[in-house]
Amino acid sequence: MSELEQLNSDDIKNVEVIRNPGSRYDATVKAVVRIQTVKRQGDGFGFNLRSSYYQSDNTDLIEQANFNYRHNNLDIFGSLYYNQMESWQDFILQLEERGTKVWNHDMKSYGEFYSKMLSGNIGFNYQLNDNHAFGMKYKSGKTLNERNPLSKETNINVDNVFYDNIKVNSCDNYYYDPDHELNAYYNGQFGDVNIDFNTDYLQNGKSSNSVFQEISQTSESRDVHSVNNVKNRLVAGKLTLSLPLGGGTFAVGSEVTYTHRNDDYINEENYVPTSYSKIEELNATGYAEYNRSFPWGDWSLGLRYEHVKFDYYEDGKHIDEQSRTFDNFFPNITFSKQLGKVQTQLSYTAKTQRPTYSELSNNVFYSDRFTLQKGNPTLRPTIIHDLTLSGAWRFLQMSLSYSQTKDWILNWGELVNEDASLTMLSQRNWDKSIPMFTAFLSASPKIGCWSPMLSVGMQKQWLTIDYFKESKNLDNPIFTASFNNTWVLPLGFMLSLDSYIQSAGATQNIYSEKPYGYVNMSLRKSFLNDALSVELRGNDIFNTNKINYNLYSGDYYLYQKSAWDRQEFAVTVRYKFNTAKSKYKGTGAGDSQKNRI
Repeated sequence: MSELEQLNSDDIKNVEVIRNPGSRYDATVKAVVRIQTVKRQGDGFGFNLRSSYYQSDNTDLIEQANFNYRHNNLDIFGSLYYNQMESWQDFILQLEERGTKVWNHDMKSYGEFYSKMLSGNIGFNYQLNDNHAFGMKYKSGKTLNERNPLSKETNINVDNVFYDNIKVNSCDNYYYDPDHELNAYYNGQFGDVNIDFNTDYLQNGKSSNSVFQEISQTSESRDVHSVNNVKNRLVAGKLTLSLPLGGGTFAVGSEVTYTHRNDDYINEENYVPTSYSKIEELNATGYAEYNRSFPWGDWSLGLRYEHVKFDYYEDGKHIDEQSRTFDNFFPNITFSKQLGKVQTQLSYTAKTQRPTYSELSNNVFYSDRFTLQKGNPTLRPTIIHDLTLSGAWRFLQMSLSYSQTKDWILNWGELVNEDASLTMLSQRNWDKSIPMFTAFLSASPKIGCWSPMLSVGMQKQWLTIDYFKESKNLDNPIFTASFNNTWVLPLGFMLSLDSYIQSAGATQNIYSEKPYGYVNMSLRKSFLNDALSVELRGNDIFNTNKINYNLYSGDYYLYQKSAWDRQEFAVTVRYKFNTAKSKYKGTGAGDSQKNRI
């Protein structure tokens, strides 16, 4: 994101949006944006400085310095980044569990979040000639301070009779190991064959210390202490060969990722069991893709095969029933055709969404004396089959999509005791295939100095779940609209006014009962031939970005009303000198696994 923020419009040659990317991309990737920049010489030393100040109820800071040195075919580049974030969340919760008894929890809670983080990277790129380039980039960072204090008060009724009032003060303190991430790449052209190779290594870790002080009106009060230690390592490699074949382009490749994760949870009072878990996962992938243009249209065919071996260990012992192997094929086919001035595309893709590693952990976390949380090592990946028709005419764009989702991962509450006095929050796969339809239309004309963009969309699912021994239909569509405006004014001023609104509606087993949205406004002024710029911004200026939603799951129901510290005023100052876009061509390997970590 920091690299994108450096881009000015005159640095961009073209932008390509791939709505259904081919098999060379990970099966979790649903869209790709390719930005090709204008070639800049920029020999010598250059830098780009950025300082941002955000004022809401709290003060946030971002400081960033990017530098580059270019001499002939050598690029040396790096950056330093610091942020300081403070925020709060104010929310109301209403819970209901129905077993042999009916439990109702009315909760008011206020949480704060504080974080300071410092990171940086350094790397080089060397262009041997027009056909061969290689480079390496090292990134490191450390969260210097992160804590999350929380206070809440809950009134509990059982069968409509008062049971207890509990006040809780808690604080999570997080301690991070330094992050280390290394990427190296080679890109070469041998005759008609292009070779693209990437290798990656990642290492990080985090420890959280949690303290709960529960003060009960009718039963015992508690102090609860817990520690959660997580350490991750990842090694990945990716190789792609591309060559012309039969009037088109053929690409074949492989990607292999190995992930190792230790996740330990310790509760000294033993209100929940202490556990030491380990996950080892090997993801081996092969893919092939063929693209060819004909007078009657352009075709793209691809197939991706993914083999995943997942091993789960608890207290040093291999757990056979929670260790599994998955073998999946993900085909894709795309046909594009120019019909007069209308550009059309019809595509089919199969994609997946794999659970995060925290969702696969069997550790039990203490939330309060009535609610526990844990992951689910038996989760299966979600498989999505998508058929999309899109079209573009001048400044109008349209997209229609129909999909079937199998093994969707839902947040779910299960009763631990028959009387519903204790609930376990976790995730589960929904066994039935869920249909979904989406439609989007956008218009982005240019009218003099005014560049508006209006987008409207709709998403509808067909999902019926079990809820309090009855069937609950969650098929209410969600409508969205955004209206973004930019005016390029004389004397180097640029004015922007952006707005977004989302209607009530259902997604998964969650129903948002009220619309929400925001309005942002900014004014930018450039100086010294755009070397210096100052931007004033107001985010969520009407303080409307608040969410009310209901979660339905079996014998468990949750209503939450949330407000955040999102209304803020921001000032950003940038200064750049002889900046040059890096020629670094490393794309990384194992990116989807990094996101799961």
